Parts: sequence; C-alpha cells; structure tokens
Amino acid sequence: MGARRPLVGADGALAGFEFTVSPQLVARLLSQSTATAALALTANVLAAMRMALGPGRQAYSELPAAWLEQTTDDQAFAPGMVLLTTADASQALVKRLRGLGVRLGWRPEQVPADVRPDFVLVPADQAGDASHLPGVPRVVLDAADVDDMERLLKPPVFMAACAPVFTTEPASAQALSPQARHLMSLMARLVRDDDQAALVADIKADASLALRLLQYMNSAGASPGRSLESIEDAVMVLGRNALYRWCAHLLVRMGPSRPSASALQSLALARARLFESLALGRGEPASGSLYLMGLASLLPLLLRSSVGDALSALHLPAAAQQALRDGQGPWADYLSLVQALERADMQAAKALAEPFGGLERVLAESANSWR
Repeated sequence: MGARRPLVGADGALAGFEFTVSPQLVARLLSQSTATAALALTANVLAAMRMALGPGRQAYSELPAAWLEQTTDDQAFAPGMVLLTTADASQALVKRLRGLGVRLGWRPEQVPADVRPDFVLVPADQAGDASHLPGVPRVVLDAADVDDMERLLKPPVFMAACAPVFTTEPASAQALSPQARHLMSLMARLVRDDDQAALVADIKADASLALRLLQYMNSAGASPGRSLESIEDAVMVLGRNALYRWCAHLLVRMGPSRPSASALQSLALARARLFESLALGRGEPASGSLYLMGLASLLPLLLRSSVGDALSALHLPAAAQQALRDGQGPWADYLSLVQALERADMQAAKALAEPFGGLERVLAESANSWR
C-alpha cells in the first residue's frame, strides 16, 4: 500500500487522501487468484482509509470489485470512502456499499451498463468534455501542476491532485512583504537557538506580530489558568519548538489568495513536520533546519515569491539550499523521498526510505505528520 497522497477539493481545501496500491501487485494477485492475500490487502487499505476520515475529509482508493465482494464485514467500510472499482461490480455490491455511505466510481469506459456512477475518473485533458456521462462528478489525478489543477477544479470536477512541485517559480514573482521577511528571520533565529532576549526584541520590533502572539497565548487553551501580559512571558511559556510552529502557521497564510491556498498550506506544514521527524529519527542534529526546508519547498508557490527570495529570507544552511536549488547534497534524499511518496511511486520510495529506517517507518511518520 502506498502513502497518503493529498487530494484537493473544488473549494481549494484539502479534501482527503488517495491510498494507492501497486498496479503490479494487483495484477499479480488477480492472475494468481490468491483470495487470502487479496482479502488481507483489501482489509489493510480500507483500515488505512478509515483512519484518514474525519470532518470534511474523504479517503480515495482503487480496488477490484471482486475484492470488495469478498469483504463481507460491513464495518470495514465507512461514509467518506470514495472507491474506484472495476466493470464487473454487481448491482448487489453497488447497492450494499452505497447503503454504507461509500461513493463508487469507474473509468468512463468501464461503467457497468445498468449503473449510474457516483463519479468517474478522467484524465486531465478530458476533464471539461461534457459529451460523455454529462452531470456525473469527476476526479482528476494527473494535473500537470498546481496552476493546471486549479484550472480544472470546477464542476463537474470535485476532487483533483497534481504531480508534486518543488520550489517552482510563480508565473510572476512578487517581492516578499516586510511582515513575511520578518517572520522568516525570526524562524531562522529560533532554529539557530539564538539568545532569548534577541528573540523577544525581534518579536517586539513588529507590533502586529507581538499583538498576535499575545492574543494567541491568552486565547482559550493556549495558556490555561493565566493571563500573559508581556512578550517575555509568552515566549517562555510557549517554548521555542511551539513558537516556531506557530510562526510557520502564520507564514504559510501570508501569501496572496489563490484557489488551492488552503490545501497548499496543509501540504507545506505536513512536509515540514515529516522532514523534521525523519531527521530526528536519523540522528540529524539540525532537525529544525529540515523543518524549514520542508516549509521552503512550497513557499514560492504560497507567497508568489522567487525561489531566491524565499531561500535567502529563511537563512537556510548550505545543505538545504543545495537540495532545494539543485536537487543535490546531503539533504537531497529528503526531497526525493517525499516526491516519490506524493506521486505514489512506491518502488522508488522503498529504495529511498532505507536510510530513514525503511518504508514502513516512513509511511507511519507521514501519517503522523498529516495528523
């Protein structure tokens, strides 16, 4: 089973995740008629999908109808599951799964004659073709890039994905705002473990940032049982790790509006957390810099800035800049690994995951990062 690949909804927010199964494995199990192995694999996929469900979250996968027929436990399925299946699905299976809240779809050429699909999976170049199955919602998983995906995300397309992008230059780069530069400088200070007095002075230099921090710390749950009146107290109570996470959340929301901004923000924060956790597991002393590198891999798209501006404002170490600019150096394998995971290339991911403790551990860390 593959990693979670983020899917974007028509509203531009993170709609859920795709759980991929190796096509080679599916073909082998179907050709060998290995019912026990197929049933176990189906159970694993459905269990992973159930864990990813939540308010506003869907889980998508492709499984043969024969395997779904063999899964007789209704509790294996749940509302929010979106399943692409094969042409041999029986009316009884369709009725049963729809009754359990599952949306069923097919490729256009595989739709059973006696069934109206809940959706069809179409290639990006056919997303706007209304001549076939008009009115049926569509899923597109092969958008060329973020701009192409945003162009496609309109009815009847309700969910889409694109190939992962790394520090892609926006069509027209904008200068970073002073607020964004200040926040990126503060994050670099936090990662370098600068003196706390210097951190406090840096925050106080931006009245808006200082006010936001105090409002956050005095909100319900952030500092229970006490009211904080100074930046010194807020920094001390929050701690460095929580402070740079708070800064990261602010930073990714500072960019100009774009249709998929919400989903890109989620992806940037998940990448940052994954890089950091993999670095900690690897014994990398600069795990905070790896967090920033994960964040930086999407900042040009989020902030509509040039790659150079985003990297220089974060004051990233040479290893991070080399990885992001050239795809080389000691940290390039982090980028290569997450790229393989996000394009569901599990063969490449398995090899790239070995230095990080193996694919199973990497997939677990990926799931934790999204949570």
